[in-house]
Amino acid sequence: MTDAIIDACCFINLYATGNLRGFLSASDCGWHIPTVALAESLFVRAPADADEDTPEPIVAQPLIEDGLLELVDVEGDAETGWYVRLAADLDDGEAMALAISKVRGWTTATDDRKARRIAASLDIPVVTTPELMQQWAERAAIPSPELTKMLRDIVVRARFSPAEDSPGFVWWMSQIGEAG
Repeated sequence: MTDAIIDACCFINLYATGNLRGFLSASDCGWHIPTVALAESLFVRAPADADEDTPEPIVAQPLIEDGLLELVDVEGDAETGWYVRLAADLDDGEAMALAISKVRGWTTATDDRKARRIAASLDIPVVTTPELMQQWAERAAIPSPELTKMLRDIVVRARFSPAEDSPGFVWWMSQIGEAG
């Protein structure tokens, strides 16, 4: 099993599917989230079919208690040094995720363009929300209507749509019926 660390944007996106537990359970990775990224992950918007437009608080504690997600912080001088350097250019969640990934040899899940660019310059493997959703859909054989709903929930509840130059963009658009 490989290890991966998720930043706030990807965490919120996957939470918005309504089945983050299913994603984490089906994954072949050990998933970690930086303390600051979890603190940045406050809520998702109400589903499109909800009667009220009340935001839904993000509740990660059951996932942590069940061992599906591990809360992590920088440890030691190497991670602290990388974190301080990266925090000059990135938000704290992305900076901490990349610092930990750099030292521990983990993959980082982020959709942040600047974080992806910096990760590439530091030889840190990165995956994006579209790539994670595609892997999950294939691994778990998620039926197309269910997958389409989850992707649309990410768009509505997390207000995320991948940029045209984002890995997985073409797959994403074809799944939600907006290819071409």
